[in-house]
Amino acid sequence: MKKSSMKDRRLMAISVLILGLIWFLVSRKINNDIYFPTLKNILIEIYNILFTKEVVYSITSSILRGFISVLIAILISVILGVISAFNKYIYNFLYPINLLIKSIPTIAFIVIALIWVDKSFAPFLIGFFISYPIFYDVIISSILNIDRELIEMCDTFKISFLNRIKNIYGPKIIFSLFNILSSTISLTLKVVIAGEVYGQPDYGIGTLIQMDKMNFNTVGIFAWIIIIVFITFIIDIILKIINKNFILYGEKDDF
Repeated sequence: MKKSSMKDRRLMAISVLILGLIWFLVSRKINNDIYFPTLKNILIEIYNILFTKEVVYSITSSILRGFISVLIAILISVILGVISAFNKYIYNFLYPINLLIKSIPTIAFIVIALIWVDKSFAPFLIGFFISYPIFYDVIISSILNIDRELIEMCDTFKISFLNRIKNIYGPKIIFSLFNILSSTISLTLKVVIAGEVYGQPDYGIGTLIQMDKMNFNTVGIFAWIIIIVFITFIIDIILKIINKNFILYGEKDDF
């Protein structure tokens, strides 16, 4: 069964209403905003946050850090991924390095980044190390899983390597990247914000969350959680729209 056929907006709406009702009842029972704030106070806090001038810079800074980290990761993973896919020596040389990067816990990356670089640059490094292995593996798989008969046909008709990149490998790589781009950006953004919480750059969502934590402002923390969810939702919609324009290009194999 396709994922799209499983989605039902009415059931999703019912789920949201049930969760909202549970939240309302629990918050009313506890009656303490430090432990479990009410939805009303969270919505008021969101309104107050969004109309604060400093917040615009913080949100923009966090989003830019996330996107720049992803763009750098894509650039490096494409270069290394393509080289590795066509050279077993490079592939085997990079294999243990990539395995090590994937195995290190996120919190360890955050701590190491804060030791190695300035607090304003640490979120970029953290975002890169989280997203790079994902893109690298996808690029390797997209190249190695291309139909062997298609490759043999290219060999038979002596299709140049540049034409293969342009008409076969390139579209496959783009198509594969777009399939995981939304989830990877969301993951990277969350990790970047986590890095900001620990690193405390001048502007960033994580910096403001840390300030709310120090002030025991649980309402503000939950407000930021909802804002982050909304930001990732908007990014997901934008990427899906862009993805539709690349889907046919990524699937064509003609040259």
